[in-house]
This record gives sequence, C-alpha cells and structure tokens, in this order.
Amino acid sequence: MYSHSSASVPDRGRLSLKNSAGMAGRDLVLALSVKADEYPERLTLAVDNGFALEYTPDPLQPELIVPQVTPYLREGVPIRFHCRFGQHELGNTDPEEACFALDVHERIFDTIAGLGEPFVTVHLNLNKRISFDKERGIDNLGRLVAYGRQCGLTVCLENLRQGPTSDPANVLNWARTTGASITLDIGHAVSSDSVRGGTHTVTGYVDLFRERLAEAHVYGKEEDRHYPITDMASLTPVIDRLLETNCAWWTIELDSIEDALDTRMRLINYLTTRKAGTTDD
Repeated sequence: MYSHSSASVPDRGRLSLKNSAGMAGRDLVLALSVKADEYPERLTLAVDNGFALEYTPDPLQPELIVPQVTPYLREGVPIRFHCRFGQHELGNTDPEEACFALDVHERIFDTIAGLGEPFVTVHLNLNKRISFDKERGIDNLGRLVAYGRQCGLTVCLENLRQGPTSDPANVLNWARTTGASITLDIGHAVSSDSVRGGTHTVTGYVDLFRERLAEAHVYGKEEDRHYPITDMASLTPVIDRLLETNCAWWTIELDSIEDALDTRMRLINYLTTRKAGTTDD
C-alpha cells in the first residue's frame, strides 16, 4: 500500500483544522473519486489511505450501489455521490433521450436516498458529442432538484472546463433558477477559456458560487486528463477563499493514487501551516 506517514492521514477523510491559524472549530472532509467499476480495489485502497469516498455509480446498474458502498459506510467512511453520466444528458436535444436521462438519474436517486451524505453532483452538457438544448437542460435539472428534495438529497451542479457551464455566471444563474447547489471543480475552472482568457479568475468562481457552494473538486488542472497539484503557490489564493465559505467537502479527483496522495499532502501541509487572513486576486 502506497501511503504517507500516519501524521498526514486524515481519519476516514476527516481533517481537523482546530489547531490551524484562523480555523478554530473547522473540519474538512478529503475524499477520493471512485467508480462502481473500480470496486472493490480502488475503494478499499482509498479507505486504507484515509480518504472518504466520492462514488460514481454505474448509471444502468443501480442495484450495485448498496452492496458496494454499505461495507464502507459500516466502517464509518463518509460517502457522497457523483452522477458523471456522459451518455445520459439531461439537456439532450432528442426529447426521448433527455427523458431517459432524467429517468436514469432518478433511479439512482431512489437507490442512494438514505445512504451516506445526502449530496449528489450532476452535470449539464458533459458530453460534447451530444447536442445540447439549454432550456431543456435547465428544465430537467429543475425536475431533478425537486425529485432529489423528495428523496432527501441536495443536488449540486458542477462547472465544466468547456461549454455553457464553463461560464460561472451560467452555473450560478441555472442553480438559482432550479434551486440546485453547486460543486466547484477547481481544475475545470483553472483550465477554462474564461480564466485563461482573463474574463474570470478562479477566486472569482468561489465568490460567485459562495451562497450555494456545497462541494469542491480539488486538483491542479484538466487537459487531456486531470493533473495533480504541483505548485501550491498558484492555488493558495483559491484555497484561502474556499476556506472562507461553508464548503467543507473536498474531493481529490485524480486517477492515480500516488498523485492523489501527493496532492493531499500538499493541501494538508498548507492548511496546517497557513497564516490566518485573506488574499487578493
């Protein structure tokens, strides 16, 4: 098992910051992204290395969810859910496909209701090969938020690197329209055209999303894949701003366990040694 020293390993993902400057009483949960088709190896490896879990179900096999996550829930591992369903677009221009996508999400909600943390992240226009209807996407997101509420779930809309949800103003407006909360994906924001072109800053994303921010995906950047944090200095203004919000669940969304552990170590080292105060853009 690849692991850092026990001093840097959170307790089932829970990291207490009570001894950090300006962070009295503040705790975070640091999770690792895992998928149904990685059960049990990656899930067990994540838990053995002190991560909570952000679990993406198989969209067409909801019956796998309970047997896969229950053993870890019994161990006291915090678990949230991530509907990264690229083939099931809520805003599909084909009305039958969009209806089926909504049904796929709702059947997953039926299964995860009462399991783990009552939060689930969803997307609009995730698969750029599927033609996207903005109005249909917003309408179905609203339906999904209402259905989630009936199931006791908070539905969070995630910003993406490309497309309409790469614009933080769209994400905020659509979340307000539908009643959704927001998951901030830092790697998507860093790599988005709006940030690289200077229209927005990543700290600006945090400020815009603050009122609805329920979760963050924390890693370095997204290009052909997700890359780890290699330079904390470039992200410390974002981390500082994030710590000013109520967002206390951070998912390290990296495929490599070694990269995830290194990114977590960099985050923990910064969080436990930072000085109180805010930073400017």
